[in-house]
Amino acid sequence: MRILHRLEEGFLVGVFMLALAALTAQLGSRYFLDVQFPWTEELARFAFTWIVFFGAAYAMRTGGLIAVTILVDTMPDRPRSVIAILMHLLGAVFFAAVTWVGFSVALKVSGLPSIAMGISSTWEYAAVPAASALMCIRSLAMALNVWRNGLPRQGPETLS
Repeated sequence: MRILHRLEEGFLVGVFMLALAALTAQLGSRYFLDVQFPWTEELARFAFTWIVFFGAAYAMRTGGLIAVTILVDTMPDRPRSVIAILMHLLGAVFFAAVTWVGFSVALKVSGLPSIAMGISSTWEYAAVPAASALMCIRSLAMALNVWRNGLPRQGPETLS
């Protein structure tokens, strides 16, 4: 599991560096070379799409997503755990639906080339089902963890 976490973090850093390099190339070519590379903006947009969706998956793993817990925090342990399990299962259903729809949309645009780079638009659209599948798996794992161990009162894993 630790290796997968490192791969995820490395992927996010790598895609961020790709976006930074593309934008730097765009600025450098425009202001210093007086030439415009049309692919830089599109590459940066593709990279930022992947960063946003996999960043949300990363935030889910680290407990960085927002959760309003005022009412649930006042409840006894058993109802808190039931609510957390239901919340994670509903999240898993939602992410499974987003994965399914995102995958079908990514397949539909597979023959549509991007404007500047000429590659399949699937590369941009695939970020949604890929990250949603990861978040679905994480939601199921979190529900299973609460089922087995209960819900802690303190710390980053309270309801998130």
